[in-house]
Amino acid sequence: MSLNTHHVTVTDGEKDITQAVQQAIDAVHAAGGGQVVLPRGQWVSKALKLKSFVDLHLPTGCELSCSTDYADYEAGKVSVIAEDSDRAFITARDQQGISISGSGTIHGHSDKWCGRDGLFEGTFWPKMLRPRIVVFENCKDISLTGISIVEAPMWTIHLIACHQVKVESLRILNDMRMPNTDGVNFDSCTDASIFNCVIRAADDAVCVKTCRKEDESLNGPAERIIVSNSILSSKSCALKIGTETYQDVRDVLFTTCTITESNRAFGIFSRDGGDIERIRFSNCTVQCEQTPDGFWGSGEAITINALPRVVGDVPGYVRDVAADGITGRAQGAINIVGHETQQIENITLSNIQLSLEAGKFPDAYYLDLRPSPHDVNLLDNPEQGRRNAWVKNEAGQILGLEPYPNGLPGLWLDQANNITCNDVVIHRPATLPKGWSEQETELGHVTNVCFSKPASSLSAV
Repeated sequence: MSLNTHHVTVTDGEKDITQAVQQAIDAVHAAGGGQVVLPRGQWVSKALKLKSFVDLHLPTGCELSCSTDYADYEAGKVSVIAEDSDRAFITARDQQGISISGSGTIHGHSDKWCGRDGLFEGTFWPKMLRPRIVVFENCKDISLTGISIVEAPMWTIHLIACHQVKVESLRILNDMRMPNTDGVNFDSCTDASIFNCVIRAADDAVCVKTCRKEDESLNGPAERIIVSNSILSSKSCALKIGTETYQDVRDVLFTTCTITESNRAFGIFSRDGGDIERIRFSNCTVQCEQTPDGFWGSGEAITINALPRVVGDVPGYVRDVAADGITGRAQGAINIVGHETQQIENITLSNIQLSLEAGKFPDAYYLDLRPSPHDVNLLDNPEQGRRNAWVKNEAGQILGLEPYPNGLPGLWLDQANNITCNDVVIHRPATLPKGWSEQETELGHVTNVCFSKPASSLSAV
């Protein structure tokens, strides 16, 4: 990239700087690359397109607000649909050497994207169509550093079929009641990393996935991804693989992270036929707490499952997964649950020290198997359900929440093969709360389970 620098200037009283910023990006790109520096102050913009070898720089004191009118994102249309939306604030397609940098802020004003007043199963009720903040498709040599993104209305950063990605020292601070506000989604990306970030999201903080894509040129595996030295909070899952798994996911490392005020800490969810393998969780501290039923999960440190999204489908396999050096506290069990058509295989749990505590929802010790076939829906009615989130039966109970056979255990294994537990210690209260299993570990349909230090008690069901 050249050293060409363009400082965006605005006239007195001007707040919408869309045209000025886009013209600067176009000019710097045409000149061979460089940096576009936004002015300090509070500004509003419609959709922007980033181009090759351009660094969009937000200095200290710059707050760039996203328009709150969905029509203003017409120029930000992308090919991969998410939550029914095909639009985003900052987009790029088939570009290289692009970056967003600085210590300024992008503000998404998520409160303007609610469709109903109040909370429903613990979440706001979002409008049908909301933009993502950043969507890059088929780009390479990407750097996202330093900036803060607050109150995203939907997915914050969605990178699709991108390669050689660095996300460093970002702060993503979303409203913890706004659904679908994932922090960073690596979708069919390769050679990507997140380092030294702070991410708070009502949905997944970091997610590695392979979404359905109408443009087949964007299909491909997600592989060689590292997330490290970050602080993460999520009302869904802090570090997650899936649920969208239409292609393979492999060689992912989550390490040396601090997970606080989260529902689930680590999750792997196979649903759509893509295979998942060679996944590592290591040297992390976790604090997992139950959430209202509008969020998937029940305060688990580790959840791994392989289940069909649609009746009759077969999920891809999950194998060669290891969790090592995980410490902290949780309010739900470690769950490893496969399917009769696709067992989970070759899982190793090592050096795990967890304190299992009573949750604030004592009547909700359940195995959350969402997304299930019930959740593939178009519902938009608080009495029945919210699209692709939850569905109630006639009794008002949310479908996909299953009771454990004998109450809440510390570890639940079902439809799994070749499971090794090496120094796995789950501390439970001396007097077990109501709804808890007397057994620390419960086994369903499993084969070849090895405990290097025998669990205090086992129960086969």
